[in-house]
Amino acid sequence: MPGAGGRIRLPSLGTESTTSNSSSQGSGGVSQLQKEQHRVVVMGAARVGKSSIISQFLYDKFLPRYRETVEELHRGEYELQNGASLTLDILDTSGAFQFPAMRALSISTADAFILVYSIDDADTWEEVRRLRDQILESRGVRVPIVVVGNKVDLAENGRRAISREIAETIALFDWECGYVECSAKQNIRIIDVFKELLVQAKVSYNLSPAVRRRRQSLPNYVTGSGSTKSKHVLKRNSCTVA
Repeated sequence: MPGAGGRIRLPSLGTESTTSNSSSQGSGGVSQLQKEQHRVVVMGAARVGKSSIISQFLYDKFLPRYRETVEELHRGEYELQNGASLTLDILDTSGAFQFPAMRALSISTADAFILVYSIDDADTWEEVRRLRDQILESRGVRVPIVVVGNKVDLAENGRRAISREIAETIALFDWECGYVECSAKQNIRIIDVFKELLVQAKVSYNLSPAVRRRRQSLPNYVTGSGSTKSKHVLKRNSCTVA
């Protein structure tokens, strides 16, 4: 573990697929276990609920108080029923701070993207549109993208600013992306966001109650002067995924 203020360097978090062979005792048979690793970048305007979506998915917790994020890396490790493993490195990015170099690096190293907007704020939808254009311009190829309309619980109070029909049609047919509406506050369809992402990425998965999950978070915090410092926080749990 690094000392106070030290930086943590992680190995390359690009898509990896490895197999390990083990001989079946007494039968001479060989079994292959696959290990996949994918880097997911979550982007969107400030206060749309990016951090809360990640927190609900990984830690089953809603974040009631807003905290400005510069960049925060989370990891979810899944042991599937067939013995294979799936690792999701989920990068929570800034919506309030403008770091062009950091954003460009995040886009260039991602395997898939979750673009979040708030259904009660039309400006956040336009930010998703701009982010998608930037991703396509940078990558030059179609990459897995899921557009997420958060705060769907506000629709019951008539606070919807973006019609679901319009947003879903644009995402699915014009952009050829996945689309999910959810509520991080009420934990509605949060797991569907990540299921849809894996569908878009053509990753075979089984997020069933038999899946065991380990999680860790490596966040960067903003100091009072606006600079950033690294703080090592290790969180590991085993639980079921409903």
